[in-house]
Amino acid sequence: MTAVWIIAIIFGALIVQQYLRLQAKQKDRDRLASQEADALRAEMTELRERLSVLEKIVTDKGYQIKEDIEKLP
Repeated sequence: MTAVWIIAIIFGALIVQQYLRLQAKQKDRDRLASQEADALRAEMTELRERLSVLEKIVTDKGYQIKEDIEKLP
């Protein structure tokens, strides 16, 4: 009967150990996903700012006049 308890304790400890490892891996994945999301947000903000600048340049009257002049023969 003692052998059964020893085996049960060993298997229980192995299950708990595996569970803790999986929890640690999940936390690492969540942390990496959060960091990646932050990086993507920063990149998106930068791209929006750049697009805004390009829109201002393209809609500027001076830019349009320059293009009209370049189109002349």
